[in-house]
Amino acid sequence: MDVAWLSSASGIPEAELRSVVSGTPPLASHLDGLAPALGFHAVDLYVIAGVPVPGTLTPRDPTTASAVAALARITMALPSGQRIRVHRFVDELPLELERRPAALPFIYDQHEAGFGAMVASLLCGNRNLHSLTAVAKPLTALTEGQVYLAASTIGGIGRGRVPLSSDRVEAFATALGIPASDLAAITGVELREPSRPDDPLVSDMAGLLWNCRRLTTAQVGLVRDEAQSMLEAVPDEAPDEVCNRVHHHHGRWWDVPRR
Repeated sequence: MDVAWLSSASGIPEAELRSVVSGTPPLASHLDGLAPALGFHAVDLYVIAGVPVPGTLTPRDPTTASAVAALARITMALPSGQRIRVHRFVDELPLELERRPAALPFIYDQHEAGFGAMVASLLCGNRNLHSLTAVAKPLTALTEGQVYLAASTIGGIGRGRVPLSSDRVEAFATALGIPASDLAAITGVELREPSRPDDPLVSDMAGLLWNCRRLTTAQVGLVRDEAQSMLEAVPDEAPDEVCNRVHHHHGRWWDVPRR
């Protein structure tokens, strides 16, 4: 690591950074300064460093997991122009300042379970996907079904009972919007060769998961309804190669027909 460059990029004195690199626990101010220089969200660096996340940086409403997973599934089926509309709607929703979690979201114990706890906390805690079932769905969708992790497997990773593999690190990195090579370097897991190519749609959806962490369940529901309104009803006789059938409502399947 080029500490001199990092000091210049972050504005943190080089002597302080060298102390951190040598093992001194980082201060919150260090993590806040390092995040943009390293291309990370500051709150992710808190978890990676094993530093408690300040209450002001926790997700707005810890009950949004199922709604966010449903929104992600629908939005992935939309063409890019309509996905932009979904993102714009999320950005335009006001921050409900009076709403704060009654308790800090559950975070897996890194001292007990190591890097498995870290990656699970990044996704379950920092992306506000506290339902393990809700976590499993975006992981499967964002890897195009190449990696399927049951809710019990994700919980096992978070508790250190299930090992992190190359495929699992890549799957978590994909959903987090973190380069797989960076997460592999942090966890010490060697990636398979070649890694999955970058996919703009996947990056787009990782960004949606991040942006929704500031919303309440009711607000996510509004966004989901807006995304649903962009779908078209699938005719009963439509063959599978024409439609994906991503959403079922009132006895009818809805989707964006394949062009």
